[in-house]
Amino acid sequence: AVHDYLALMASVRYGGISIVSVSENVMGKAARYLFLIYVLFALILVYAAFGSIAAKLFSLDPRIAMLSILFMPIALFLGFLMYRVRMDIKIASLIAGVLVVLAFIYSYNVGLALGPFDPSKSPAEGGWVAYHRWLLVLAVYAILAASLPVWYLLQPRDYANAYMLWLGLVFAVGGLFIVGFRVLEAPAYTSFAPNIIGGQPTPFWPAIPLIIACGSLSGFHSLVASGTTSKQLANELDALFVGYGGMLTEGALSSFAVIIPISLAWQAPELVEMGVFKDNILELGAIQRYTVGYGYVMGSALSALGVSFEAAYKAFTLFAALILSMYIMTTLDTSTRLARFAWQELFDWMEARNPAAYKIITNKWFASFIVVLAGTALAYPVLQIGAKWDAAYQVVWPAFAGTNQMLAAIALLTSALWVYLILGARGAYGTLIMVPALALWITVTAGLAWWLWKIAPVLPNIQKFGAGSMILFSLILSILLLVLFLIALVRGKVAVSQVSSS
Repeated sequence: AVHDYLALMASVRYGGISIVSVSENVMGKAARYLFLIYVLFALILVYAAFGSIAAKLFSLDPRIAMLSILFMPIALFLGFLMYRVRMDIKIASLIAGVLVVLAFIYSYNVGLALGPFDPSKSPAEGGWVAYHRWLLVLAVYAILAASLPVWYLLQPRDYANAYMLWLGLVFAVGGLFIVGFRVLEAPAYTSFAPNIIGGQPTPFWPAIPLIIACGSLSGFHSLVASGTTSKQLANELDALFVGYGGMLTEGALSSFAVIIPISLAWQAPELVEMGVFKDNILELGAIQRYTVGYGYVMGSALSALGVSFEAAYKAFTLFAALILSMYIMTTLDTSTRLARFAWQELFDWMEARNPAAYKIITNKWFASFIVVLAGTALAYPVLQIGAKWDAAYQVVWPAFAGTNQMLAAIALLTSALWVYLILGARGAYGTLIMVPALALWITVTAGLAWWLWKIAPVLPNIQKFGAGSMILFSLILSILLLVLFLIALVRGKVAVSQVSSS
């Protein structure tokens, strides 16, 4: 929350510039370009991870694919009503809400499949046809969404998404109160180093940042906060609610998504009887654990009110998948747009030297295509992990998560330097931001080094080269940025001492 808030406020105080540009003001121009390169790599990994998850989600449940596709024209229509017709936002929102409900009802029984999907089979056996086709469809969508004006699709869709996410959180809280405070069935401790990442023993420290990703801290938030949010605030007080409060809310959402539903549904007899799993929920994939856990909580709550458990469970499992899909699609196209901005900014030096080449390289369609091409190349492979075939995000995710957390560490170091040098925070206030920023950098650096040491050697060559080289490059950049941070910090302390002595 402090990370999000400071990135937002630093941008506000500098007139709405990005956290990358803030780094130039406190660490110099070299830091800005290193940061830009790092951001571009991180955002490509974001696209690869979330594109892979979306393709698998759509392949697992064609109803979610249908509902997500139907949601797009609804968002376009909402944007048309708000920006072209100038309809009152309340009326436009109500119309869009009714259309979403109708789309949900239709999609409950009608799916959109793009071919067979059997994750137990290899790609050569035709088990992943739908996954690969959805990746290509999502690539086309991401290019369009990132290149079109924001009011066409992104803004109205994100606006509608916000209501759905809040509704999902309200349902979860309400369901838990109806069910009552049951004893959590999942064991409090399983192992310090279970086989998680790449099927290898994964120690809690320093690997935890590679698993949690944005549920507790996200460098991606610093890019969004300083890239777009800072330009839309009515006043600085709003930054406290949006930046700090927004992250606290996401923390609550991540707790509901991970701990409570899975723990309650750990060995649910109703789900065993329905054949969802044989022993416990860990038999399911990560996506299904969330949707099944959510559906179980709501099914249990509504069955206490006289509603059929099975009917409620099926409806809210679909609803949970819809919420997940909305979050994924928002992240997918937003990361593509931000990566396009980073790509364009990376070549701003070329504008005066070769205007013609600069115009081609920074063309929004070309820039979006490059980003999506790189992300899809990482997400496309299907790998055999242990005895199972699984989507590439199982390997790309730790790369994304670690790079995302490292991005947060660098953004927090930048904000800490801004607080120290520009705002003049000293003593306990300075320590309160400096120590967590350095501790985060050390933890994530150790986690990524562990990934290169333990996970990269057991991967197929394409992933070893793709994700591995990205993490190695990211590590080098992060070390260089830390050096620039320390140089700026020492210079700042020397300048302060000289002023004090004079």
